[in-house]
Amino acid sequence: MYKLYFETIRNAGLKLTDKNFCLGCKRVDYNAGVEEFLEMLKANGIRNYLLSSGLKIFLENVSIAPCFEKIFATTFTYNQDGEANGVDFLMSDKNKVVAIKKILRESGSKDDDCSDVIYVGDGLTDRYAMDFVKEHGGRAVFVYLDSSSKEMQLIRERNGADFYARANFTRESELRKYIRKVCGLEK
Repeated sequence: MYKLYFETIRNAGLKLTDKNFCLGCKRVDYNAGVEEFLEMLKANGIRNYLLSSGLKIFLENVSIAPCFEKIFATTFTYNQDGEANGVDFLMSDKNKVVAIKKILRESGSKDDDCSDVIYVGDGLTDRYAMDFVKEHGGRAVFVYLDSSSKEMQLIRERNGADFYARANFTRESELRKYIRKVCGLEK
């Protein structure tokens, strides 16, 4: 996958540098209410982590990055000129479970105690993480843009989440209400 990514960037006449990997990071469009939602979690002392198969350097430079305790994502190796020349770490669907266990250990929990974890996923690459969290006492939430999408259907068929909601994080959304309730923030 990243071979094609590298090739596309080179074909555009660009070098494989972090600066070029971050092109467009300040113009990311988020789902409705995401920025305020993440700020609300942070203001209430709820630790939030981002586990993504995307590129870590890009994600560390988006506007919502400060809302996360830590970002777990794909990283590259670099040559002496600062150009990427390979994949250092690939955040795969199974590596998301590894990241969850690391977060739990670093938080002082057993690496299989997800009782305080809510995992919000939006695609098939989240299925193992959602299964792990559910099997170990946490909650899995699947957000979608299209309720008839193939991903949504596959997650539903395997009972992959505890809660399903449109990817709308605004104050009055069902998703926001559910998260606030689970976190004990509802009055």
